[in-house]
Amino acid sequence: MRKERDLFLDKEKKNVSGCLVNPLLLVLVLAVITALNLVNSGRVVLQKQSVTVPGIPSDLDKFKILHISDLHGQEFGADHSTIANILKGNSYNAVCITGDVCDKQGNYDAFLKLIALFPDEIPVFFIAGDEDPEPILTSAHASDAVKADYVLAAEAMGAIYLDAPYKLTVGKSVIWFCPESIYGLDLDSTRAAYQSRRAALTQNQDQYKPENAAQIRAIDYRMSVLDKTEAALKEMKPDDTQIALTHHPLSEETLNLLQQWAGSEQNDFLRSVSLILAGHYNGGQVRIPFIGALKAPQSAGGKWFPEDHTMVGLSVIHGVTQYISPGLGVSDDYKIPLRIFNTPSVTLITLTSRMII
Repeated sequence: MRKERDLFLDKEKKNVSGCLVNPLLLVLVLAVITALNLVNSGRVVLQKQSVTVPGIPSDLDKFKILHISDLHGQEFGADHSTIANILKGNSYNAVCITGDVCDKQGNYDAFLKLIALFPDEIPVFFIAGDEDPEPILTSAHASDAVKADYVLAAEAMGAIYLDAPYKLTVGKSVIWFCPESIYGLDLDSTRAAYQSRRAALTQNQDQYKPENAAQIRAIDYRMSVLDKTEAALKEMKPDDTQIALTHHPLSEETLNLLQQWAGSEQNDFLRSVSLILAGHYNGGQVRIPFIGALKAPQSAGGKWFPEDHTMVGLSVIHGVTQYISPGLGVSDDYKIPLRIFNTPSVTLITLTSRMII
């Protein structure tokens, strides 16, 4: 009886020991994964992507664009030394930054340090993202400035805030960098709306109130942007290369609407844009190895396990080529405030006449 009792107790001890080991092993595995992920999130990789542009002029064949998005105010190494290191030995002809450059508090030091990495002779284009402060000031503030501080600071360093088409001449060829918003823009109705609003603000002494004065300055600025856009659209030639920048990727539904607005087979947007550069999604932020993004952000429907080409990388929709950056930082559009199995990345895009298989 004593031996049987001892044997029973031994089995009980083994069961208790197994119950303790399994949770401890799980905790250890999770700790290792978390530590590795933290290390990985501090890294930056340089992805390389070739994009076929049929009929691209020889002057622009092999034209290279460094595409960066969703910094979210994060600094990668002192003065972005991590990014500087991966760019060594790589040349590029232009830099395109597709928004969300500031942190949650609107700080933009990391953004300015990023701009400082690039040679003075390389044009740096940037747009604002949905988590950045409004780039154009419409509320009362201490100065007569129309643009937000981070926009002015970036421009002071030579960067170009892209709210109207910008012409870049390469040899005998032209490449335009454009904000995506111009392609669905009705210039006449937009100008009329601005003029009507301005007239309403200036009809009495209320125009001198700080909040009204700020709105009038913003309207005047936006009307000047319309003038620049109209002049650029008249100057653009059919064989000019056009690169459109947008923060939010264009979905199939959005492109369908643009097609309907412009007239299906005569759609200037579908015919003229060589490449759309987008950001916002951060590759889903949380990725499952060998599968892709775990979930789309709420702004894209919040779908679980979305098709990965709609979240990151190169895709062609209705004949329009779009590249969605994997991004660098962390967005508030997701519930989990970190990147998991998702290395921060920048992309070196090469325009080529060669068909990519």
